[in-house]
This record gives sequence, structure tokens and C-alpha cells, in this order.
Amino acid sequence: MTMDKTSEEWVVIRYFREKYEDFPKGRLVKSESPDFILKQGPKKQTGIEITRLDYLLSNHVDVDELLPALKNIINRKEDKLRLYRKKKLNEYWLVITIDSMEATNFEHDKIIHLSLSGSLFDKVFFFDLFSGKII
Repeated sequence: MTMDKTSEEWVVIRYFREKYEDFPKGRLVKSESPDFILKQGPKKQTGIEITRLDYLLSNHVDVDELLPALKNIINRKEDKLRLYRKKKLNEYWLVITIDSMEATNFEHDKIIHLSLSGSLFDKVFFFDLFSGKII
């Protein structure tokens, strides 16, 4: 049995909320563009966009191979920020899910600096769905 996109996004956001220790308290509301709005109060709302890195990760992947795929995802989602900003939210997060970073041997810090420098999102996360690790 396969899940529809909405159900899958709910599973991911709930799992992310559970694993991210600094996830703010508030009510998650399903939205479109961005995928979720975290309502923390009448004047504090965060838009959260979830996307998947469809990239075959093997034991031999290095940062130079992975970066173009990450930059492409971030750039594509940044193009949609103009739409998201029409909702006048306080912050905009991008959560990029990855099936498993455990099997790879790349340096996480290098990925963060190279792929996130100058991002238009307030926060960008890489979320390993297998281990629950968040970068």
C-alpha cells in the first residue's frame, strides 16, 4: 500500500517535529506553498516546505557529487519563496529529506557551508529519515 503525498508529508513533519529538539510549540496546519504553517500565536507563524532529495546515496558518494543536487533543490524551492511570502509569515523553513546519510562518507559540515551559504530560507534542514539525524 502506498501513501498519498499529503499523508507522507504528515508522517515526515511529525517525525521531524519529534526529532528536532528546538521545534517550536504550536499547531501545525496543512497548507500548500508552503506545505505546512506552524501557528505559534496570532503574530508568530512559520512556513515549512518539505522536499525529498532523490539521489542514490552509496558508500562512495562524496560532497562534490552531492552538492549539485542539493543546490538544485534549494534553488528550485527558493524560486517559490515569492509565492510563500504572500502569506506574510514570520519565517520560512526548508526541510530536505534524505533516505540515509549513514551510508555515506561525506563531511556534513562541508555540505552545510557550501549548499546553504546565502540561502533565502531562514532555516534549511537535511533530515535523514532512516536514522532521524538532522543537519
